[in-house]
Amino acid sequence: MTDPTDESTADRLPVAVLVCLDAVTYAFTVALTTTVIAVSLAFVTGGGFTRVKYVLFVVGFLLLGYATVRLWPSSPSDLEDDHARESDAMTTASLTTDSIPASADQTRFQSFVRAMPPLRWLPAPPPTYRMSPPGKLFLGSLFVLLVSYLLEALFGF
Repeated sequence: MTDPTDESTADRLPVAVLVCLDAVTYAFTVALTTTVIAVSLAFVTGGGFTRVKYVLFVVGFLLLGYATVRLWPSSPSDLEDDHARESDAMTTASLTTDSIPASADQTRFQSFVRAMPPLRWLPAPPPTYRMSPPGKLFLGSLFVLLVSYLLEALFGF
């Protein structure tokens, strides 16, 4: 595997665009799903858009806290350079015959997001460059808080 610093900008740009599209689509889907659930919950309980705003605010901060806890390193080895960890993983993978990774990065929600446009028409970014699921959830929680803010600032609910 080549060192990513050796690649030219023209080679890295398509990968960076794929990674950004993957993360933004995931975050948008989190925000959209949360908003639909909040609207349903608010109208079933008779609260209207004011209750939607409050539910999104609370859920946004809960998601933000959960994503922060998931992003927090659990040991000093989590802070190692990614390239060193990648080369260790390549060495370990070459010594074992297992073809399935120890931890799956694919959840049902991630599969649902991969089926959404524009990701369904594009190739997946390389696994070594993908944003982690907690990182995407953190971005999604910021989108949920943005929807709550827009309900307050633009629409006056």
